[in-house]
Amino acid sequence: MNLSSPAHIVLLQKGWQALSGFVTALLVAYFLSPEEQGYYYAIGSLLSGYILLDLGLSGLLVQISARMFPGLELRAGGQLAPPGAARSSFLAMVGWSRRWYAKASLLALLLIPIGFVYFSFAKTGLQDINWQWPWVLVVIAVALSMPVYPLISVIEGTGRIAEVYLVRLAHYGLGALLAWTLLASDLGLYAPAMAPLAVALTAFAWLRLHHCALLDDAESRTGFSWRDQVWPLQKRVALSWLASYAFLNTPTLIVFYFSDAVSAGQLGLSIIIANILGSLCASWLIAKVPRITHLAAQGHGEDSKRLFLSEFRKAVLLMLVAYGAGIAAVWLIGGTSIANRILPPFELTMLFGVFMVFHGVSMLAVYFRANNQEPMALTVTLSTLASVLLACFLATDYGVLGVLNSFLAIYGGVCVIAMYLAWISHE
Repeated sequence: MNLSSPAHIVLLQKGWQALSGFVTALLVAYFLSPEEQGYYYAIGSLLSGYILLDLGLSGLLVQISARMFPGLELRAGGQLAPPGAARSSFLAMVGWSRRWYAKASLLALLLIPIGFVYFSFAKTGLQDINWQWPWVLVVIAVALSMPVYPLISVIEGTGRIAEVYLVRLAHYGLGALLAWTLLASDLGLYAPAMAPLAVALTAFAWLRLHHCALLDDAESRTGFSWRDQVWPLQKRVALSWLASYAFLNTPTLIVFYFSDAVSAGQLGLSIIIANILGSLCASWLIAKVPRITHLAAQGHGEDSKRLFLSEFRKAVLLMLVAYGAGIAAVWLIGGTSIANRILPPFELTMLFGVFMVFHGVSMLAVYFRANNQEPMALTVTLSTLASVLLACFLATDYGVLGVLNSFLAIYGGVCVIAMYLAWISHE
């Protein structure tokens, strides 16, 4: 068995990401007060607004690079060969992506005043939580990290998967260790800044040491058109990115703003747990995506469909077991200090139900994209936004329960119907 193969390195990185996420969640609950925990997850959720400046572009750059790279070679130091039109176009794409994200990093700084307005007017009633400097630092860290994202994606698209995932493993490891140190040092609200700061430090060092020629050669190139070569793809996934951002981040922000920090902290930690468990179970299917896509591209639609259904059922079964075990564990430790940091069993069951739908939609979307379709994007986006609006209305009087009911009734109900209709129409 070759433990240095790309597949094993990807698995190692994903496993560390999940494990470090669990450890961080435990340390947040141990070292922060219930109110500080609410601020911690509100900061993380509001910070994720930078995703709106990406809207799937970093992922698309992997595909675009892979499509433009055949016939080229990336040599030591980042030298791209051989000379010719293909090389010039590829370098133009690299230069364009760098300029795009340089502008996006400047726009990300607008999150600083947005955060000050949000936290100042939130209905927390707390004046003794020092969130101001942590918020400024975390936004600056994100702005510093954004320029490296397109370069990581481009190099992954050239086929250097193992190298890229080793870099990701390094920045996840460094970010986690720095965050854990701050949490243990009574500086926990600064911890969210460590992940993007680690991205900037490790990725810039790697790029300068191993791919500096690629960066320098791309500076003055022209001949790449976003409108012609990116937007036709990006517009298909932008709505899905918007819906995922709203689903994962707005519930905590709504509870924090309209209700209280302690409840927001419970919901934020529970969402982290729900997403980690669901993502791990869904990885059973995600690992088969290249094969599913390859079969569909070769015209073996029935084989692709059978493989997807087989892996989809396994992933759903694993999710049911994982979520059931999670609910049982919370019920067993009821009354302890750690149990008080997450949602009680009834509300946790509602949240897990919503996340079952969320990951079901995500997995089904993978199958449709393998067939160059995106039938649920608009429906999922509209149902998510409708859930957010209803949650804002109910959160003041009903808190977390009002938010969960909103998402379960609208997002859950509409998306289950949408998945069924999309599947039967595809058949």
